[in-house]
Amino acid sequence: MKHPVDEQREYFKSDDVLSTFFEALAGDDIRALYNLHIPRSDVFYVREKYYNDTGHWVSLDRMEIAMFREGLLEARDVKDPYRVRDWEQEDDEK
Repeated sequence: MKHPVDEQREYFKSDDVLSTFFEALAGDDIRALYNLHIPRSDVFYVREKYYNDTGHWVSLDRMEIAMFREGLLEARDVKDPYRVRDWEQEDDEK
């Protein structure tokens, strides 16, 4: 069951964090800036390494959660670390 607030939030709508930041900044959207989550730089580097090794591209959200569950990130570094993602439910159905 989804929490009503979850329906209003957008989690990693785009992996293009920089563009999202500048759009919010240019639009003077303080709320969007406040809600913007920029992953630690480690997440970007590990995702690139994962892609180079496997040829499989994953979202920042998926990589960030994987790193958190492996103990490489702390809960404070992850946006909603204990929330079940839509892609997790899809993986369980396969």
